[in-house]
Amino acid sequence: MRSLRTVLVVAVALGVSSIAVAQAPPAKPVPPGQAKKEGAPPGLAKKFGPARPEEIWIAFHPTRDDGAWFLIDYEWTLMTGFSASVRAEVKEARKRPASVPPIPPPNVGVALRVVQFE
Repeated sequence: MRSLRTVLVVAVALGVSSIAVAQAPPAKPVPPGQAKKEGAPPGLAKKFGPARPEEIWIAFHPTRDDGAWFLIDYEWTLMTGFSASVRAEVKEARKRPASVPPIPPPNVGVALRVVQFE
């Protein structure tokens, strides 16, 4: 009986010692262009393509989050069909303070909210 107890104690001790302590996953590196807090959200920034300008200007409709106007090469360009994650970025970006762009935003019947990202 004593040897059975010893075997059980050793088995439990080995089982407990093999359990790994849970650790937090390693921090992922921040991709270039996303390190700054005031930078454009990644989904919106992708709309500019691989060569993003230093100053990013985006005009948002006050009630619609499925599209936005982007100032690209001194011309306002409408992009629509945003995914759910980009729509969430639009809602958050609309809360940022409005800025005056170098070129007036397009006249679409409502006052667009223009936001600048650096």
